[in-house]
Amino acid sequence: MNRKGVIILSSLLICFLIVLTCGLAFTSVTPSKERVTNKYIKAGYTHAYFDFGDYSIRNYTKDDKSVLIIWYGDEKLAEKSLYTANKVKDDKFVVKRGNALAIGYEDDIKIFQFA
Repeated sequence: MNRKGVIILSSLLICFLIVLTCGLAFTSVTPSKERVTNKYIKAGYTHAYFDFGDYSIRNYTKDDKSVLIIWYGDEKLAEKSLYTANKVKDDKFVVKRGNALAIGYEDDIKIFQFA
């Protein structure tokens, strides 16, 4: 392999590693409740919330659709709930980011995914 080929291959490998690292960091970080709430309010959603010590439940509603987001005290509880939510989700999507779990329709849950 010539020198240009090695440089190009090395550059592609480094770019891939950077993208992979950013992707893993993005999906493992728990989004803040305030940031998510602000994004939903800017998108025209109303919200209700309940805080129970280790749990925080937020419901964002717009028209007929709603998104339920639960922030857990630790990641083990979120993992257990993810398993249960996937069993009962019907035509909704379930997304887990860090200690937070969201259940909602695709268009509504995108705000949570990118908050």
